[in-house]
Amino acid sequence: MVATIRLLSGLVGSLSLLSQASAEPLRPTEPVRIMALGDSITGNPGCWRALLSRKLNATNIDLPIPYSQIRFVGTQSPTKCLYGRAYDWPHEGHGGYQATQLAQSTVKIPDTTPVQYQPELRSWLTDSRVKPVDIILMHLSTNDIWNNKTTREIILAYGQLLDQMRAVNPNIHLLVAQIIPMEPANCPDCAAKVRQLNRYIPLWAQYVTRDNSPVMAVDLYSGFNATRMTTDGVHPNARGG
Repeated sequence: MVATIRLLSGLVGSLSLLSQASAEPLRPTEPVRIMALGDSITGNPGCWRALLSRKLNATNIDLPIPYSQIRFVGTQSPTKCLYGRAYDWPHEGHGGYQATQLAQSTVKIPDTTPVQYQPELRSWLTDSRVKPVDIILMHLSTNDIWNNKTTREIILAYGQLLDQMRAVNPNIHLLVAQIIPMEPANCPDCAAKVRQLNRYIPLWAQYVTRDNSPVMAVDLYSGFNATRMTTDGVHPNARGG
């Protein structure tokens, strides 16, 4: 719940920036499209996506645009959590994915001869069910930490992913998470590595942000207790979602 509230705050801020950047209403005939991008923490456990959407619809939140004009999008189907089912939407959470992996991953472009390839992230962002994406919520690098990737490797991958996002939409808004704590039994070094990475994420965000394409770090780490708020030291439970 703590993480959801902080993400909500960042998202409302990003919606406000989008609204202020346009003299006219934001695509009055189309919704503002938000993609939740990440690994299994984004995709499968808990109900944080539904909780976030539900809170956006709360009557006590002053949104710069109507909730009816907001859509969460992705190529992955909603998980239909029991709490907040009506508010769950498609997403882009892929179990086991690493930021360093995704930054390099390519897929075939359909119906091209000779065969051509594109970044896998681009294929998601340009999917007809998804585009155009205005805001991306990214919680990604838990599996990198688990697979001994360095902070430098992860931050470089973030930069590559941001370049791919901006190649599709030069005005994309990115909310990048300082990831939640990791304390799995089989990775005694993970907790310290997460803390190190999280120290650098706000610095990276400040370096790469642009007026037309802001990048904001959102602290999902502070106040999150991996012992009480996860099922296995990694994946959020109902309390952590």
